[in-house]
Amino acid sequence: MASRRTHTPPAPEQQGDNLTRISGVGPVVAGRLAAAGIRTYRSVAEAKPEELAAALVGVPGCSADRIRSADWIGQAQRLGTARASARTPEAAEPRPARTDATGPPADDTPFLRVVRLGRARIRPVHDASRSDQPTTVGLELRRGAAAPPAPALNYTAAIAARRLDAAGEIPIVQVGGVVRVDRGISHSAAGPPLEAGLYRLVASIELHPPGHDPGEPPVWRQAASGDLIQVVTPAGAARHHNGRAAKPHPVGKRLLDEGVISEAEYADLQVPGASS
Repeated sequence: MASRRTHTPPAPEQQGDNLTRISGVGPVVAGRLAAAGIRTYRSVAEAKPEELAAALVGVPGCSADRIRSADWIGQAQRLGTARASARTPEAAEPRPARTDATGPPADDTPFLRVVRLGRARIRPVHDASRSDQPTTVGLELRRGAAAPPAPALNYTAAIAARRLDAAGEIPIVQVGGVVRVDRGISHSAAGPPLEAGLYRLVASIELHPPGHDPGEPPVWRQAASGDLIQVVTPAGAARHHNGRAAKPHPVGKRLLDEGVISEAEYADLQVPGASS
């Protein structure tokens, strides 16, 4: 009797990943990327910002510079690595550093990786900051996949708040020091108050060898994006604390449609403020 050939479904990597887990990628952007054949974390991680931007022509807020500053490629690499590690933990071996003669190693082989860039006190986005309070932020770095050039490195991180519902970027604080790569480091700092609005924390991080000359280029640099922060006026904060429901952010839906915020972040913006 002739055997019946069974159909083998494609592997999850072929079916595609949930690209909306990348901060800044919403359903519209994910759909446009899928239409261009970019359906997996790996395909995003292997692309250049210019290639991703070319697939998103006509979508607001998706220029190559915006994609680069939001670190889509680094985020995709980390999401893909985390998924692979969950499947085969024993396979998650550090990779050797990849360098070239023209600059620092590529962002997909970091000496240190950003595991948190957000508020120093973790709280949901709908628990809004007040515009008359200092902006407290936290940055945590941990060992990355690449072999570092030295066990200890000098680092600096310039943290800013990028306005999402208007133009502009406000510097918050610059932190730095010496970090032992095997231990990583965690920093908390306070900066100036922010005007009412919706912001995303961003950081520009550089690593230098000990004793470097000020004019030397870094051995590694990365632009990282972090938490969404909603800042309200003091009067608005009082309404939250009296237990009345917060109104959804007026441009939240537009930012979601443009792929500037994720579905999860948009859902957070709709949650009523907590009473106290």
